[in-house]
Amino acid sequence: MVSIIILNWNGKKFLEKCIPSVIRASRVYGNKYEIIVVDNGSIDESIDYLRFNFAEVRVLALKDNLGFAAAMNIGIKEAKGDIAIGLNNDVIVKDDFIEFLVSHFYNNGNLFAVAAKMLLWDKKTLNFGRAIGKLRFGVFRRTFQEPPMPTNTLYACGGAFAVDRDKFLRLDGFDEDMVAYWEDLDLCYRAWKQGYKTIYEPRSVVYHKMHGSYIKKCGENGINARSGENYFLFALKNFHDKSIFYQQLSSLPFLIFIAPLMGKSYFSLGLLRSLNRWPIFLKKRKEEKQKAIFSDREVLYMSNQ
Repeated sequence: MVSIIILNWNGKKFLEKCIPSVIRASRVYGNKYEIIVVDNGSIDESIDYLRFNFAEVRVLALKDNLGFAAAMNIGIKEAKGDIAIGLNNDVIVKDDFIEFLVSHFYNNGNLFAVAAKMLLWDKKTLNFGRAIGKLRFGVFRRTFQEPPMPTNTLYACGGAFAVDRDKFLRLDGFDEDMVAYWEDLDLCYRAWKQGYKTIYEPRSVVYHKMHGSYIKKCGENGINARSGENYFLFALKNFHDKSIFYQQLSSLPFLIFIAPLMGKSYFSLGLLRSLNRWPIFLKKRKEEKQKAIFSDREVLYMSNQ
């Protein structure tokens, strides 16, 4: 059974396009499925709209907005399927996107997650492809490629992915202290280090209205600040190779200084804000280091092959 979990916050206008496309795709898939919408404390008409128009959709209505990580964790824990597909509410899926994602799990015991190809709503511009992680001048950078066939990827975007539910729960899911942004990379990076793998499937396609709901809550400046904060918390928690970690640490003052000159002052603010949470993430760092099977260099190499 496949469980499809969609996160929503005040997104009725997005659900009007998202839910019908997911139902069509589920019927094309043809096997047993369930659709769950985790509503993050919406105050618009989202819940009434879903319950009135889509009886087959199960709605988990949260009292408050818990953020992406916590809400998706709740949805996947409540799911009944062995494979969970996570979606943002601001995506429209192609009719055949499910089978391309889930077929990889049938004969691949160490597979953790599969990433879908994400295009913007113009159906042309790449929003998420195969993710490559590299260190450049001491700074960790992500780039995206658009290969024609399935291949390894550093991580699967939280906006459209499939995951082995048991492995997801074994890794304790998304880090709820990260709330949103970089939490998907954090999860898959931990999975790589513990011996699992993530692949990119370009034939599974969704169309994404980028930051459709989150930008209403936090604004673009808030998104940039959260991204800056979680960028360094990810590095602090997960880079256990001393050379790589010290490169990140030494580049922090440079990033704080240079980001405003590049028009990213809120990213710089987020980097500074991360300092308050270093004690929590240093503890997480110690815990993750004990669980790791592969080194950082091995993970970056394997995920790039």
